[in-house]
Amino acid sequence: MKTIFQNLTKSFIPTLNHPLINSASALATSRYIRAGLNLLKAVIAARLLGPSDYGIATLAIAYPTLMFSFVSVKSSSVTIRYISGFKALGQKEKIGSICKLGYALDFGTAVIGFLLIVATGWWVAHFVYKMPHLFWFMVIYGASLPLYSLVMTSSAILTSLQNFRMLAGLEILNAVIDFLLVASLLGLGLGVLGFILGSALGHAVAGTIMMGVATYLLSKHGISRWWDAPMDIIASLKKEIATFWGWNYLMVTLSGLATQLPLMLIGLICGPREAGFYRLASNITAVGSYLETSLGQVIYPSLSERWAIGEKQSIGRSLRHWTLKGGITLSALLLFTVPFFPLVIPLIFGEPYKPMVAGAQIMMTGEAISALFFWTMSFYYASGRIAFLTKAYGLYTAAVIGLGIVFMSLWGFPGLAASVTLSKVAFSVLMALFTWREIKP
Repeated sequence: MKTIFQNLTKSFIPTLNHPLINSASALATSRYIRAGLNLLKAVIAARLLGPSDYGIATLAIAYPTLMFSFVSVKSSSVTIRYISGFKALGQKEKIGSICKLGYALDFGTAVIGFLLIVATGWWVAHFVYKMPHLFWFMVIYGASLPLYSLVMTSSAILTSLQNFRMLAGLEILNAVIDFLLVASLLGLGLGVLGFILGSALGHAVAGTIMMGVATYLLSKHGISRWWDAPMDIIASLKKEIATFWGWNYLMVTLSGLATQLPLMLIGLICGPREAGFYRLASNITAVGSYLETSLGQVIYPSLSERWAIGEKQSIGRSLRHWTLKGGITLSALLLFTVPFFPLVIPLIFGEPYKPMVAGAQIMMTGEAISALFFWTMSFYYASGRIAFLTKAYGLYTAAVIGLGIVFMSLWGFPGLAASVTLSKVAFSVLMALFTWREIKP
C-alpha cells in the first residue's frame, strides 16, 4: 500500500507543475467549492424534504431541463472554437460578431423552450407523472431559462480569453447565491416550491452577472458593444458555422436525453424515491468529475488555437502526455473514493439513503475510467470533427436509454447506474481509440 501511495505521489506532484494544471487549478478549485455548495444544498433539501418530496422536486426540474436541451443550441462549445481561432489570427472584429450570434441564439431558443414548457408541461404532469400540481413548478423553473442561457456565451468568452481566475470567481459567486436562495426558502418552510423557486432565481441572477462581466472583459480587449457588431464580416463562414452549430445542437440534444430521460423514466417505472437516488448519485459523481471537466475546458481554447494556425502534429504528443500524466492520476484519485461511499453517504444524507450506495459506487467507477481520456470532447470540437462525435454520442445515448429501461425494470436504481456506467466506459474508450488511429501520437 505504501509503494502504491509513493508511486501515485510521484506521478501526481509533477502533474501539478504542468502549465495546463496550473492554469486549471483556480477553475478546478472553484468547481469543487461549487460542488461542495451544491452538495450541501442537496443535503439540506434531502433532509428537509425527505426522499419522496426530493424526488418530486427533481422530477419537476427534469422536464424543463430536458425541453431546454431540445431547443437550445448551447453555443458555448462552438463559440469557444471560433473566438479562440479569431483571437489566434488577430481578427478582433469577428469576435464581436460571434459573441452577438451566440447570445442571440442562446436567448432566443431559451424563450422558445419556455413557451414549449408552458404549452406541454401540463400533459407531462397529468399523464406521465400523474401529479398535476407539478405543472406550475415546471413553469416557475422554466421561466428562469432565458436569463440562465446567457451563462453559456458568457462562459465561452471568459474561457476563450483564458481568464480562468475571473471565471472561477464568478462560478463561486453564483453557487453561493444559489445556495443562499434555496436554503433560505426551504428554511422558511416552502418545501418543494422553495427548492424550485430558489433554483430558478439563482439561475436568473447567474445569467445576468455573467453577461455583464463578459461584456466588460470584451471591452478591455478592444471589443466594445458586441451587440452592434456587423454580421456580414463572418458571412463567408456562414455555411461552416451553420453546419457546426447544427451538429452541436444535435449533440446537446442527445446530451440532454442521456442525462434527463433516464431520470424521468426511473421516476415513472420505479417511483420518485429511486429518481431521487439517481439524482443524488449523479450529483456525487459530478463532484468527482470537476477536475476532469476543468482540464477539458482549459485545454479546449489551446487546442482550437493550435488547430487554427496549423500546429496539428504536436497535438497527438500532447494527448498522449495528458493521458499518461493527468488522466491516470485523475482516475486513481476517483477510484480511491469509491470504498468510502458506504460510510460517507449515510453519514451525510441519512440512513434512508443507504440503498443508493451500490449504484453511486458503480457510477463513480465509470467516471474514473472516463477520466483517463478527459481531453476527448475538447479534441473533437477543436479539430472540427463534431459530426463524427455526435454520431458516436447518439449510439451512446441509445445505449444509456435502451439498457437503462431493461436494467432499471429488473434492478431499479442500481440497474440504471450499471447501464449508464457501461455505456459511458464504452464510449470513452472507443472515442480515444479512434483518436489514436487518426493522429497516431
